[in-house]
Amino acid sequence: MQPRFFIAEALRSVRSNLALAGAATVTVLIAVFVMGAFISSFLYVQSAVDSQKEKIDVSFWISDAATVDQVNGLQTQLEALEADGTVESFTYVSKDDALAKMRERLRDPSILDELTSNPFPASYEVKPSDPEQSQLVIDAVGEDHPALDPDQPVSFGQETADRLISIANFVKWSGLGLVIVLGLASILLIGNTIRLSIFARRREVEVMKLVGATNWFIRWPFVIEGVICGLIGALLSIGLLYATWKGVVAPFVDRSDSELTREESGTIGFFWLSLILVAAGALLGAVGSGITLRRFLKV
Repeated sequence: MQPRFFIAEALRSVRSNLALAGAATVTVLIAVFVMGAFISSFLYVQSAVDSQKEKIDVSFWISDAATVDQVNGLQTQLEALEADGTVESFTYVSKDDALAKMRERLRDPSILDELTSNPFPASYEVKPSDPEQSQLVIDAVGEDHPALDPDQPVSFGQETADRLISIANFVKWSGLGLVIVLGLASILLIGNTIRLSIFARRREVEVMKLVGATNWFIRWPFVIEGVICGLIGALLSIGLLYATWKGVVAPFVDRSDSELTREESGTIGFFWLSLILVAAGALLGAVGSGITLRRFLKV
């Protein structure tokens, strides 16, 4: 094998089909750009959602009429759930602690001084091991437990939890679907570029076969041509992603007062993201070339 010869042939083919190669490169650019934006956005949203889900807990409100034995029985159930891994941790909040927490939350805590008695119930604040399985914890304890307040036995942000999970799923599946569609479009367009290159050089290919050239000797320039289109598209998309981050996303995050946008997230480093996108671009080019060569290069 002569790599320099194959690369030179691939570059010559790109120059002779510049318009088609440019179209294939732009398609790869769009596909890889969307892929990079999807990876970063998904990891950020997933990390932010996970951090918010960690704040979701289940509160079991204890009745003022509950006996010590009933409260101890509730604690025993929670300890059993903690032992089997369903519950990560739980904390007992007394009536006095509940009143103190309310004082901290109010802008004007002096209004609580007008109360003649403490209306806040004691509770157990339970953090499930998996926020999506919070209902299992509630069902395991039972809302009709004798230690619980019959009017409001449980407090759980079901709507908030469902909304967070829905956001994460929407970002994941919509982004993944868009990446797949654009990836297929890139493969098909690169394949068409290679197909036209083969057609334009069919006489040359026939001569090479007559003088004993192997199939892979003929295939390699076309494969490299597809990889070149993929790599150029990937590198351009990385530059576009970097410019978008510096020019749009970073200033927005810096100006935002939202706690969510300032949440430390497990986003991937730009260096590793760039490596993934370069590999993805090269793979798209190679797959597009390989499919076309298999179907249309009759050697």
